[in-house]
Amino acid sequence: LVRTEKSTMNHLRTTTTNLAQSHLRQRPPSSQTSLTSTLTRSKSTGTRGSRGHGWLKKYRDGLGGRHLQGRWHYRDVEELKAINEEVFGMNQLLIAKGDSEKVPTEAYLDLSVAGEEPRRVVIELAAAALPKTTENFRLLCQEKPGASSENGEEVVPFVGYASTNVYKIEKTVGLCLGDVVTNNGSGGRCHPALGTPTSPYSFRDEGHFISHTQPGIVSMMSPGVHRNDSRFLITTTDAPQLDGRFVAFGRVKDDGMDVVFDIFNGVFTKRGRPTVEIKVTGCGVL
Repeated sequence: LVRTEKSTMNHLRTTTTNLAQSHLRQRPPSSQTSLTSTLTRSKSTGTRGSRGHGWLKKYRDGLGGRHLQGRWHYRDVEELKAINEEVFGMNQLLIAKGDSEKVPTEAYLDLSVAGEEPRRVVIELAAAALPKTTENFRLLCQEKPGASSENGEEVVPFVGYASTNVYKIEKTVGLCLGDVVTNNGSGGRCHPALGTPTSPYSFRDEGHFISHTQPGIVSMMSPGVHRNDSRFLITTTDAPQLDGRFVAFGRVKDDGMDVVFDIFNGVFTKRGRPTVEIKVTGCGVL
């Protein structure tokens, strides 16, 4: 029995060797093989793209990476900043027509950290380009705690931005605030004046005209497409991953950025949540 098993194994080993040798004889010459592989590699997207590392090389060269990096090598920041200036410059049309008093182009937030004296952040609104989005922000700034708003025939109790908190500080984005429902970022609703019977708590995206190219951009934080409510953020860095996703509608004026950066750099957080209360003690329009 042992001899039979050994003879069977030797036979299998010999057969396998013969098959391998016959396969090698049928392979093309080495020059033809290298030519074929060269032609195959020429179809790759980069020097290392065929192995899936082309994005890493571009990222290390400062050209940006793929979608996961949130940056693109063809994104011209200076051009986008110039477009932002043109969008905010449209407010001069309201001033020329004398509508700046009817449609204010500036709002303010008074932020207090851990009960200290509040400091003011003034926000310039792109009221001419984004009238609906800026109107929602203005109305929420003008609401007083405990006030109510009429929605058709029903009187709906409503709370604006006053007495709400900065509920999160994202290190790659900025300050997150504006939750008028739960005050922790899990809820929000637009002003009842902008709600509709089919969508009473949110309104549609008005347009992605302003890019998140610099610190101080004020942008809506919508949980999905056409679902803008009351939550918004203030950027503390260039945030291209937000372009085309969140509707930016304003920017912080120079003096207010000192307040924003003091909060961003000076408040300790746990998983993005501030360990002290950062409260909006007052807000309104100018």
